[in-house]
Amino acid sequence: MVKRFDGIYPPVITGFTGEGDLYEPGIRNVIVYLMAAGVHGFFINGSYGSAFLMTVGERMRVAEIIHDEVKGRLPIITQVGDASTRGTIELAKHAEGLGSAAVAAVTPYYYAGMNAYSDEQILRHYAEIAAAVTVPLFIYNNPRTTGYDLKPSLLAELVREGVAGMKDSSGSFTLLGEFQQAAIRVNPDFVCMSGSVGLLQPAYNLGIKGCIAGTANAFPELAVALYESLEARDWERSAKLQQKVLAQRTIQAASGFRPAGCYAFLKWRGIDCGTVRRPWREPNEQEALCMRREAQRLGLLEA
Repeated sequence: MVKRFDGIYPPVITGFTGEGDLYEPGIRNVIVYLMAAGVHGFFINGSYGSAFLMTVGERMRVAEIIHDEVKGRLPIITQVGDASTRGTIELAKHAEGLGSAAVAAVTPYYYAGMNAYSDEQILRHYAEIAAAVTVPLFIYNNPRTTGYDLKPSLLAELVREGVAGMKDSSGSFTLLGEFQQAAIRVNPDFVCMSGSVGLLQPAYNLGIKGCIAGTANAFPELAVALYESLEARDWERSAKLQQKVLAQRTIQAASGFRPAGCYAFLKWRGIDCGTVRRPWREPNEQEALCMRREAQRLGLLEA
């Protein structure tokens, strides 16, 4: 199972119309674009995918559109996390029925910031999800958005309850390594994936070869090249590419919110991707000018 989740998995953005409806052509256009760039799989309906701005029905429809476009050619991890266990299981069963290679569930959010959930409650939440589906279950750790700080010791307990993998978006290389060590002591086949391409090079050296790379939505070929240079053991090239990736991430965050920056870059690259759903906003004119100028300086966009 581990090799199946190696490589670059963009957390695919979701396209909307100016009125805020799902924009199916845009969703499909992005998938075609990413596949042509050689990505290794997809992570859908996550933070970049605006999942928490959508209804359950819309999340299901996005998953249906993407599965239909991919047609089984690449593995798809569907993020199914909801504020409730029941809602998460409903989404997980739907994703399994579509043929998702795995489901991922963010830790229960909103009330977590009020210390509403004990470790026992988190364990039960994931145990019930794991029991409800037969595909691998990943935990999606994103403390900045959920208000819940997962500990490596609890992850080990979750692995015993059936959690088979992890997307870690803590942004901490140290914590990522501690998660991996805690999990593989229980299950040597546990899949630990970095939630940031900014950590791809050091994570790879720990044996973490899967990366859910948000900025790969806009420049997938850059993330793929970095991964391929690591696979080829070309350390000098990989170091240069990692630096370029870090610079690109900074540029994309010019508006203060990196996921929204993807839409502008995709449009500049000729991809009809739709737009964001409010209250998100795309970069304004001044921010866009800065983004484009810096991307040209890096050689990512033509002058």
